[in-house]
Order: sequence, then structure tokens, then C-alpha cells
Amino acid sequence: MSGPLLRTKLYLPGPRSAAQLVPRPRLIERLNDGLDGKLTLVSAPAGFGKTTLLSEWAAGCGPRTRVAWVSLDKGDNDPSRFWAYVVAALQSVCEDFGEGIHVSQSRPPPIETILSGLINEMVGISGPFALVLDDFHMITAPQVHAGFSFLLDNLPPSLHLFLSTRADPPWPLARLRARGEMTELRADDLRFSHQEAATFLNGVMGLHLSPENVAELEARTEGWVAGLQLAALSMQGREDIDTFIKAFGGSHRFILDYLVEEVLDRQSSDIQEFLLKTSILDRMTSSLCDAVTDRDDGQAILPRLDQANLFIVPLDDERRWYRYHHLFADLLRSRLEQTQPEQVPALHRQASKWYEQNGLIYEAVTHALAAGDAERVGRLIAGNALTMIYHGQLTTLLRCLEALPDDIVRSRPWLCVAYAWALAYAGQLDAVKPVLQAAETALAGLEATGENRHVTGHVAAIRAYSADLRGEYSHAAELAREALERLPDEDLMIRGFALSLLGTALRDSGDLVAATLASTEAVTISLAAGDVRVAVTALCELAILLIWQGQLRRAATHSRDALQLADGFAGQSGQQLPATGLAYARLSSVLREWNDLEAATHYARKAVELCEQWGQADISIVGYSCLARALQATGDSDGALNAIQRMRQIASAVSPYYGALAAVWEAQLQLAQGDTAAARWARESGLSVDDEANLDVESAYRTIARILIAQGEFDPALRLLARLLKASETAGAIGYAIEIQVLQAMAHHARGEGDKALPILERALSLAEPEGYVRTFIDEGEPMGQLLRQAAARGIAVGYVGKLLAALEQETEDRHRLGRAVPGSMVEPLSERELEVLRLLTTHLSSTEIARELIISVNTVRSHIKSIYSKLDVHSREDAVQRAEKLDLL
Repeated sequence: MSGPLLRTKLYLPGPRSAAQLVPRPRLIERLNDGLDGKLTLVSAPAGFGKTTLLSEWAAGCGPRTRVAWVSLDKGDNDPSRFWAYVVAALQSVCEDFGEGIHVSQSRPPPIETILSGLINEMVGISGPFALVLDDFHMITAPQVHAGFSFLLDNLPPSLHLFLSTRADPPWPLARLRARGEMTELRADDLRFSHQEAATFLNGVMGLHLSPENVAELEARTEGWVAGLQLAALSMQGREDIDTFIKAFGGSHRFILDYLVEEVLDRQSSDIQEFLLKTSILDRMTSSLCDAVTDRDDGQAILPRLDQANLFIVPLDDERRWYRYHHLFADLLRSRLEQTQPEQVPALHRQASKWYEQNGLIYEAVTHALAAGDAERVGRLIAGNALTMIYHGQLTTLLRCLEALPDDIVRSRPWLCVAYAWALAYAGQLDAVKPVLQAAETALAGLEATGENRHVTGHVAAIRAYSADLRGEYSHAAELAREALERLPDEDLMIRGFALSLLGTALRDSGDLVAATLASTEAVTISLAAGDVRVAVTALCELAILLIWQGQLRRAATHSRDALQLADGFAGQSGQQLPATGLAYARLSSVLREWNDLEAATHYARKAVELCEQWGQADISIVGYSCLARALQATGDSDGALNAIQRMRQIASAVSPYYGALAAVWEAQLQLAQGDTAAARWARESGLSVDDEANLDVESAYRTIARILIAQGEFDPALRLLARLLKASETAGAIGYAIEIQVLQAMAHHARGEGDKALPILERALSLAEPEGYVRTFIDEGEPMGQLLRQAAARGIAVGYVGKLLAALEQETEDRHRLGRAVPGSMVEPLSERELEVLRLLTTHLSSTEIARELIISVNTVRSHIKSIYSKLDVHSREDAVQRAEKLDLL
């Protein structure tokens, strides 16, 4: 949601005074008894006193049970709004709850990822507490229902959920009933009994009806609380009570139509006008009412309506915010439409203006849509689209744009630009092109102005971003420069964005020096514009540049600077920037390399949560990649696989380039887990050791080299690695050069060429030691351990090598203790002689015959076979052949 949360939605409705309250001990007891389960469902048609009952129960809880409350409305179908309000409600009863939770989703979110932090925080709250979601029938979005169902399945025992709703939620309620996990209160439970009806009519409303009149009225209303209240209001001041009650009847709709007319007709014309005009509002405060009614007496009238019990509900203790009873509001709106239909658009327009002036853009757009004011909707969106996006409101923005007629959007250049930004950030690249073409078509019919050039600057920036997502880096850089030429100097926000994008494109093109200059300028411009989001993004771009260059310590500093900047923004605005997720991802990468796996995993999870909130596909891909690598380093192979599969799902929907890149990362994970699917990816990738490998796809070729080494194809692997090393050193990508030299050393070691392996390893160690590299070495497992011990024996970097060996040995010990696989590649490489023996194992030759074929002893053959079985993790000749076939070793 753009702008602050409406705190009044979180206020527990104030308990009624004893004189206004009908005690309902039998229902209160039912609610208390249900606390041992997970859910209490209070489901009944409108006007049965659901909210009043729950507020009475909450008021009587005292300190033993803390109660959080959310009053829901249709706008909460946006998953980000819904879960933001849930977190805010829980924070109202537990101040330190959820400080790191920032939820939102603009695309269908991975429910487990978004809610895991919320559930874990709930577990940490001491003592019983309850969450009441009032008017849950307003929620129809499948995403929200899916998330809530997941929450129910994993609900901590200290939390109990209450739902007040007019319709049952679309969940498997029968399962909850069968398990005894749900308490239900329905219309039959909520109807006033004869005694309760008498207490209400005579005690609360002061009507002094006879027992016969009470019984007849109770029978005609069937205990319906709202019907009794409306009837009582109509009877106040009447002399002909008996006649009124006898004539009282019909369906609920006709009863309501009749009673509302009776109630409204008995109010002054002044009050009637106020009621009808303010009925368009979901919640009211005096200044908002004044803006809508074009009066100045809202502060006096609202308390009068409250005191008169005229279906108005105070939303805070200070009685500054109110709402009408939902049923009463529906009826008032219907009457307004019937009697003054021409007034409705103007009233919504006035409400929209008030919300805009108070920084509540979502509400302002909603009322502008209700007013049918496309011009206003367009202006609000065009002026706030990027702000809404940067606050994680992609879903809301797209919904508002889709609600406008297509011809209105396409005829207004700035609306097209807003729509294109939203689609691009959502990763819907195929939909971006026609919208941008519509913007240019609309511009063609207008007189050339500086404003037109401004629009074309945005168009170029969006196209640059789309090209970057497709992996077209040269084109992206060209378009980013075009955007900078066209954008006016005062549009610092988009100029900063274009510079940051230029830095990314130049990095992926291999020009790290120019990329650093562009990203540094992006930081400067964005800070000058007060655009923290782009400044954070550009700092993160500098961090990844430094990681590529092997400068881990500076990369960590830039990542922390980005987090500090984002935290400062959150402290001032009360909202965490979703872009902070990118900073968490960069910091996680460095911490993982330093082998601080607990912190790396923690920050990777935070990255995923915030990247999903933002909904920007490319950054979500980065977050999941970091999470997968961190989890794999801890030995959590299943968790790593789940993360990488979610990453591929997002990447495939963005572009073929990102889909291919995600496949590379998945193959790397499979390789680390010993999964033979990595070899299948290498066969199907279309990549060749003779390709010219650009820096942006170098990781794919490093993966190919790893697979070749595992298959004993040392010559093509070393030939490829030599070319990759030259390209990396030329570009200044020392981080890549370290990993490539580690692989070269591993290949020579597997080939039995220690005299060649150790000098290469020594160069890698000399580059890595100042920056504290760890995982690049120990991820290679025991073969690296052997090589490091040889290096130590020769006095090579003894102190650093000792630390690496200690880390590897500790990890191996921990993995064995936990029953997890030790670090290493797909298989420990087989020597050339072992490969010769392996190929002969596919024949019917015996060990003696193999020895005769290779001109070696039988004992030597048996020794090779034992080694082959160990490296392939098999126990028979048949299994060895099958495993070798899957690994393409044959």
C-alpha cells in the first residue's frame, strides 16, 4: 500500500456501557471454551451482532489473553495489504513483534517463504494471544485464502484465530471439525433469546414493551439483532406500538427498506443529508466528512450520531474515527443511488481529494475510480506509480490500471508509461512493448514539447530495463544512454535509475571500470534526489561489482551502507523498502564466502521475503539464488533444491535469458549434490568448450568445466579454464579468477599432476587470503583437503591454509554427525587409469583379463576397482556402470 496504514483498522471496538449492553454469558463461555483449538468461526448474515460479541469477549479477557484486531475491507484483498495489517495488529499487542517482517506480494507469492517469518515470530510470543479478523467475508482473493490456510496448518499453540464473517471461507472446514480444532457460532447461536430480546428492547432501548409484544417482535425478527434495533428505533416516540408490531413483517429486505425509511424520515433533513452523503465512506473522521459534505459540522454531528446509537461504530478510544454499521451503510448507499444518483460521483471525487491531500494514494485512487473520473485516476497513478511500485504495491497499481478503459490508458502517454513501468517490474515483458508503442502513438498526435521529450526518456528507460532482463546488455546500455539524453535534469529519480541500469549493463558486458563509474554516479544523483530506493539499488550494484573483482570486504561495506540507508528511510516513513532485499542478498553472498553460514542464511531469507514483496522478478531470482547457495553450504540439500526450483519458476516467466541462467544455477546445485542431472544439463545446454564466453555467462562455462573434470575429461576442461582465466583477468574480475584457478588446480590434482596443481593453487591462495575467501576452497571437499595438505607441507601460505583445513575438517565432522553429505562436486574425479579400468568394466572381462589387457597386476586392477566404487559411491560392478553412464563417464 502506498502511504501509511490506517491505524483505525486495528482498534478494538470499544465495549458498550452496562446500560447499552445485553450480556451474553452463554456465548462468551463458548468463545472461552474454544481457545484450546485453533479457530473460532463466527459466521452469520449481516446484523447478528458478530462484532459486538467479539468486542465484548475481548474487553473481558484482561491481561491473561492479549487480543489483536483487524477490521477488514475490500482493499485488503491485496495480499501485501492483508498481511501488513496482520503484522501491524500483532505489533499493537506485542511491541517488538515482527520488526523484520515486511510482507507484500505483487505476484502470486510462495506462501511458505512469506509466512515462515511471521509464524516463527508468533512462536516467540509468550502467553496466549488472539487475533480477530472482523468482516472476513470481504476477503475473496485466492492468494490471501491460501496464505491463511497455510497459517492455520502451522499455527503456534499460543495463538487462537477468530473470524467474523457473513460467509464461510473456502477452506476444508470439515477437516478442522473432525480434528476438534474449530469452534463455530452461527446465526442460530447468535439470535437473541426471548430474555435477551427483552433486555435489549426494554433495558437498552427503554421501550417498556409487554412480554407479549416482546415475544411477537422476537418471533417476527427471529432474534435478528439488527432487525430488533431498527424496529426499536422506529418505535421510539410512537403511541401505537401494538399496531406497529402487528404490521411488522416480511422478508429481511422489505423489513429493512421499511425501517430505514422510518428511521431516516424521523431524522432532521440536515442529519439525513449528512448520513446519505457520508455513506460512500468506509470510515469517517470529521475533516473527511466535511470535505465530502461541503460542510463544517462533522466534528459535532459524529458524536451526536454515536450517542443516538444510530448505527455508527467508533473506531478508536478518542472517538475520532467512525464507521457505519455495514448493513446500515449499504442501505444508505442504496437510498443515495435511488434519490440523488447525480451526487455520487461528486462525493467520491471529494473523498479522493481528501485522501490524496493526506497521503493515502490507494484510497484516493479507489474513490476516483468510483467517481468514474478517469482523468483523476490517470493523474494520481501517473504521479505516484513509481512510488507505489517502490513500496511493493505492484498488485494494487496493476489492478487500478486494469480497471480503466483501455482506450483511456492508451490515449494518455503518462498513463501508458505508468502501466509499462508496472508491467516491466512485474516481469511481464511481452506486455510492455505494445503499451510503450501506444505511448509513442499518443505522443505523435500532440505538439512537440519538453514534456513529450520527458515521456520518451521514460520510454527509453523502460526499454533499457526490459532489454537487460532479456540479457541484451549492449542494447540495454545504448537505451540507458538514450534515456539519460532525453530525461530532464530535474527528473533525478529516473536519471538515477537509468545510470544504475547502465552500470548493470556495462558490468554484464565485461566493462567493470565503466560500470563502477555509472553506478557511483547513480548513488550520487539518487541521494541528491532523496530517492533512497535507487540509491540502495546502485550501492548493491557496486557491491556485486566488487564481489566480481574479488574485493569482498568493500562489497560487505557497500551492502551494509545500503542497509543503513534503507533502515533510515524505514525509521522516517514507518515502511521498509522492498529494495532492501537486494542488499540482504549481496551481504549474504559475502558472508557465505566467509563461511558465516548462519548469518548468510538469515540474510538470504530476509532477501527472499523482501524481494517477493517488491515483486521485481530479477531481484527475486537473485534472492532465491543466494538462499539456495547458503542452504547448500549448510548441508540442507532439500531446502536448497526448493529455493532453486522457485527461482526457476520466476526466471522462466521473465525471459529465455533468465530461464537459461537459472538452469545454470540449478546445474551448479545439482553438481554440488552429486546429482547426475547436471551432466544432462551440460549435454542439452548447447554450450561448447570452444565458445567465446562473455563475462555475464562465464558461470555457465565454469560449470561445464566442473562437469568435464568430474568426467575425467581433463584436456578440454583445462583448455576452457585457460580461456576463462584470461577473460577474467583482462576484465579485472579477480573473484572469478580465484575460482577458475582453484578448478585448474583440482583438474591437475585429479590427473596426478601435483607439480602443476600446487603453483596454480598458490596463486589462488595469494589472491584470496587478503579478502578472507573460504567457501571457494572448502566447497571442493576432500580432494581440496589433500591438495591443501600438500601445500602446507611445502610451506605455502601455511597460516591461511591451516584455517581452510580447519574449516573443512570441522564441516566434514559436522556433516557426518548430522547425517548430511560432505561438501564436494558431482564425483571425485577418476584418474586416467581408473577411467580405462571403468571402460573395461562394461565388458565381460574378469579382473584377471582386465589386468592382462592393461598389462598391470591383478592386485592393481582390484585396487583401481575399489577406488572407482568409492568415488562413484556404489558397491557393485553393475551399479558402477550405471552410475558412470549417467555421469557420461563412458
